[in-house]
Amino acid sequence: MDYNQLKIRILNLFHGSQELASEEILKLLQESKVESSDKAVKMALMRYSRQGLLARGKKAGVFHYRLTEKGLARRNWLSKTR
Repeated sequence: MDYNQLKIRILNLFHGSQELASEEILKLLQESKVESSDKAVKMALMRYSRQGLLARGKKAGVFHYRLTEKGLARRNWLSKTR
């Protein structure tokens, strides 16, 4: 899978200010037949958080993510350049 393909798939999982746990994200990607290892997805989530595309918080020992304004802008840009 191409670098930006995984990014657009992950960013497209979020709607509004919705928060998703890392395990929920993995499950949704598996359901949509995205072929990527759990480790690769978790590393991507960490990268996107560091890039400011996703906000990351920890609840009960589990990372939760939500789309930031920067992430929304990147998702829109990626959608136009595909």
